[in-house]
Order: sequence, then structure tokens, then C-alpha cells
Amino acid sequence: MYISRGNFSKVFDDIKRTSMSHSTCKLIIFVACLNVDALCASKILTNVLRKEIIQYQLIPIVGYSDLKTHYDRLDGDITNIVLLGCGAMVDLESFFDIDPNDFVDKDNQNLDGTFTSSRSIYVIDGHKPWNLDNIFGSHIIKCLDDGYIDRELDREKEAYATLIKLQEDEEEEDSDDGEFDSEESENENDVVNGLEEDEDEELTSSQEKKRKAIQETKQRKRQMKEQERLVEQYYATGMTITVSVSLQVYTMLSEIGETNTDNLWFTIIGTISLDNLYPDVYRMSFEALKAEVTRLSPTDLGLSKNADSSQLSVDTDYYLFLLRHWTLYDSFFYSNYVNAKLSIWSEEGRKRLHKMFARMGISLQDSKQNWLYMDTNIKKNLNVTFNKVLGFFGLDDLIREGFVRTYGFRGTLSASECVESISALLEHNKASTTNTDDEETDINELISLKEKAWIENFWSSWDALDNIDKINKGLEYAKEFQKAVFNTGMAVLEKRLLKTLKIYHLVVLRDGPDYEMFRNPLILIRLGNWILESCAESNKTLLPLVLAALDESTDTFLVVGLAPRYPRGRKNLEDIDQNTTLLNTFSVAFQQVAGTTGAKVRIDSFESSIIEIRKEDFQPFLEKLALSGLV
Repeated sequence: MYISRGNFSKVFDDIKRTSMSHSTCKLIIFVACLNVDALCASKILTNVLRKEIIQYQLIPIVGYSDLKTHYDRLDGDITNIVLLGCGAMVDLESFFDIDPNDFVDKDNQNLDGTFTSSRSIYVIDGHKPWNLDNIFGSHIIKCLDDGYIDRELDREKEAYATLIKLQEDEEEEDSDDGEFDSEESENENDVVNGLEEDEDEELTSSQEKKRKAIQETKQRKRQMKEQERLVEQYYATGMTITVSVSLQVYTMLSEIGETNTDNLWFTIIGTISLDNLYPDVYRMSFEALKAEVTRLSPTDLGLSKNADSSQLSVDTDYYLFLLRHWTLYDSFFYSNYVNAKLSIWSEEGRKRLHKMFARMGISLQDSKQNWLYMDTNIKKNLNVTFNKVLGFFGLDDLIREGFVRTYGFRGTLSASECVESISALLEHNKASTTNTDDEETDINELISLKEKAWIENFWSSWDALDNIDKINKGLEYAKEFQKAVFNTGMAVLEKRLLKTLKIYHLVVLRDGPDYEMFRNPLILIRLGNWILESCAESNKTLLPLVLAALDESTDTFLVVGLAPRYPRGRKNLEDIDQNTTLLNTFSVAFQQVAGTTGAKVRIDSFESSIIEIRKEDFQPFLEKLALSGLV
């Protein structure tokens, strides 16, 4: 079943009522550990649970197999399970092997006379498409929806209901077959004799029933095929994210009156973390977040800044990389937006960048000063300078509105900078110094070590959300990763490793000074996003990207499929229609191609367009994918 906005408060009340216990924990929260948005959502939710003195256990989850393992370990006392950032796209009753009859609470009845369930699984996930069994066919699975289902899925809802009814009719017919056959055998001799006596005699009632049943069966099969086609078409449209998980949780808190500045800040971080891959989500949420900031943190109170102040405000932000924590030159040089517009990866692009600084009247020496020590006059007049000059270089949209938080006298952070820091902490490979090249090391052990490192990174990021010192540490990691992304991306374009096939772009990383970093899916996606932004400016065909990195320790390729990107900026609106959301169809294509080729693949990520494939199966897999027409 699904629960729409306006009823989220009832969800929290039900969780609170059924989870309150002095003796045991009855609430489990599973959170996707490689997802900044889900991380922020878990922080918001646990803040209010602690305030209400509700016991809970928070478990970061790497992928589906990890989720199933932890679920199977739960005891029967667990009454509520919350899934954050995962679960929307799979049939959870089948995945968890749930028999609804095992959780019937005969002591409590609904208004319609049916019994309530002793366990509820709440799904808060922005991934689409929804699994229709979750939202229309289960009373244990309860999906929180932002209005998408009522707005977009009327046809699918009708098709699903029709399929269920037709299947029930078919089962009833099968159960009646035995009775019908016995009746037919009893009357068979009489029918034959009757036909011999009088050929013009009307068909007997049993024959009429049989013919009618055959016609009804054919009609039902035609209807089932039509409805199944609609459902399959819905699932095949491709994957996207339409709403922030942290925003969904914050909406629940607003309905119960538990909003505050800290939770709003986490919501903003979670929502803006989707801006690179799903810019529509942040764009559509911006005005609502802006209004909420004005409500909770008004700027007209005349409060003076002090060591403990924690002001949240709407302020100028830029499509630059960590401007307040790097040099002006480096923030331009390593910005995805600026690189895509000026092609900084090329010698000609770097000349344009230097020319731009000259036109702004900022020497390269000044631009390479750390932001804290840079000439104050340059910083004060930066917006005016940008507005005068950037338009000549196609960087009209470099300035934008954003959200900024001050931490007393310790510093100021924008939400986009926090996202870069938290992402870098999730990406950081603490085990990189550990020797895992031993030939006797089992592949499963290597995978286990890697997943344990990701879990540790989750808790490091969790602690950093409200600790500016750890945020600053993450910013240093972010600089390191962005340099690696830029250097690798530049090598890909200069060495022409970017292959343009008929239906997608292809990049395969086999070596390089930083290529070991790209064994992490988050860093690989970061590189893919950099390449896609560059392609969006130079190639108007808007092809998706398949990006693969070889992991020699496991003899596998980590493969990600990314949807095409629209170029950022108003100047492109006239020649490209940007009103249609570009969906990621690799989630379906990878599974179907793997099934038809027999390739050994591991599809375990909550992002179904991320797979691991054996080295010897990689080339046949790509060939089949290129010919499949599924992308």
C-alpha cells in the first residue's frame, strides 16, 4: 500500500505506538550506506526518535544481499522496519520471503473487519519505477509517496487491479474444472445418443457451458496479455529519482511539528546531493526549502554573530569547486561546469581560462592565493566582476542561489560544499594501504573487506554531518578525488578513450596513475558525471554513458551506466528540449543482457545500473548490449 503526503503524521504515530518498549528494541532502520541523501534522512529520523525516547537500531546496508542477510536475522519481536534509500523497485514480500499470514494480529481489527499486521515495513525511497506489488498489492509494505502515484500511475493501477482480478478468476475456474469434467463425463453418453437420434437438436447445456467457458478463457487471456504489456512497459521505461528521501522524512516531521534548523540543514544537504545526477529534484524543491529557511532562520532579527551562532541563510552560491576552501583559480579549474563550458582539459581551454582572469582584472598570482588570504577587495567585488565578464565566456549561470550555514567564528559552509565533503568521506578508501594482492586471498573475502570499509565510511560521514572539523577533513579528501577525476577525464579525452557507439558512449579504464580509486562506485560515478557534462556541451546527441574500471584483485570490471545529461545553462534551451526527464534504462538492459549472454555478473547495488562482471565475460557483454536496442 502507499501513503500520500498529509498522512505522514499517522505513519509516525503508528511507529511510535507500536515501537514503544522498555525491554526490547522493536524498530529497525535500514539505510543505503553509499547514499548521501539516505544518510541525511537517517540522521533526521533518528534525531526525532531520540527526542521521543523510542528505541531503534540503525543498520547501514551495502546492497540487496546484505539487506536480505540482516532481515533474516531479525527476531519476531520486531514490529517496524524502515527502509531509507532502498526497496522501492523490488517486490519486498517476495524478496524477504514474507507470508502475510505469519504476521496477522488477531487481537486488532481494521474498520472493514480485516485483521491488522503485527509487522510493518515502511519504504522511504526516491527511486522510480515503484514496484507495483509494493504499492497496490501488500498491506505489510507501506510506501511513503509525494503524490507521484496519484498523479502519474492511474493507468498502471488499473492494469494491476485488472490483472489481479483476472488471475483470481482463472484460479476459480481451475478449481471448478474437476466438477465440470465429472459432470461432462456423466452426460457424454447421453449427448452422443441424442445427436444420433436427432442431429438438429440443440446443444445440451453442458456443451453450451463448455463453449462459453472456452470463449471466456480466450477473452481473459487477451486481457491479461494487454494488461501485462502495460505493466512491462512501465517497468521498462527506465530508472530515475523523483524526490529526496531526506525531504520526505522532513515532511513527516513538519506534519508532527518537529522541525528545527539542524534537521532542515540535513534536508538541504540530502536534496542538493542529487543535483549532479538528478537536477530536477533540487530545482523543484528549492523554493520550498528557501521558504522553510526564511521561516526557521529569519535574517531580520538583528542578531550579532558570536562563537556559538549557527545561522542558516539563503546566499550566493557558485558552480565552482569548493571556492571558500581552495584558491579562486583551482575552484574554476576543477569545476565540472567551467570545464564543460571552456573545455579546460585542452590547451585551448586553459588559454581561455587565463584570458578570462585577465579580463576580470585578477592576476594569476592573486587567483592562486588561498581564499582566506586573498585580497579582500577582490572578494568583495567578486559578484560584480563575475556579472560583467562571465557572459563573454558562456558562463552566465555560474552564479546561483544556495544555502549557507555559519558555525560561529569557526567558518562558513555552503550546502554544496558539505555534499562534496560527505561524499568524499563515503568514497575514502581507508583500506588502500592494506595489502590485498595476495593471490591466495579469496574474492569473497576481498568483497567483504571492501564492504566493511564502506560501512566504516558511513559512520565517519554520519559523525561529520554535525562536526565542522570532520567536514573540513572531508573537504581535503574531496580536493584529492576531484584532481584524480580531472586528470583521468583529461586523459580519457586526450587519448580518445571515449568511444561513441550507436546507442551509447563507452569508456574502459584499465590502467593509469589513479585508476585504483575508481574501484569505488561513487568515484566512478563522479568521473562519469564529469565526462557526461563535457559531452553535453560538445555533442548534442545526448547519448548515455557506459563506464567500466578493471579491478585486478578480483579479476572483474566495475560497470556503471549513466543517463545522458542536458547541458547546464540557458543558452542551450533553444536547440535542445529540456522538459523531458532523461531516464536511466541501463537498469533493465544490464539484467536482460546478462541473462541472454550467460555472463557472470553481480547485480547487488541499490542503483541497479551498477554491476560487477567477470573479465572474460566483459567484451561479449558489451557487444550484446550494443546490439540489444534496450538502451
